Amino acid sequence: MKILFSKPQQLSEGKNVELVAQLSGVLSYKNLDDMHTHFLLELDNETVEFDSIKQLFSLFEQWNIDQSPLESLLQMVNMK
Repeated sequence: MKILFSKPQQLSEGKNVELVAQLSGVLSYKNLDDMHTHFLLELDNETVEFDSIKQLFSLFEQWNIDQSPLESLLQMVNMK
């Protein structure tokens, strides 16, 4: 599963490295592509569960990232 989301505005190189490290620590993390103004986060379909989504919501809140891309993911996991 892939999630496209906007990067925080005016993200310094050091902060970018910090955010990437935190995203790679998400339980179902598989890959992350940096697309200049956006990130494309890939999660392992087999291991995506509520705890992974909870981690993402927390990170998005911490970094002031729009959480709307996570809403459909949450609905999908609730359907399992």
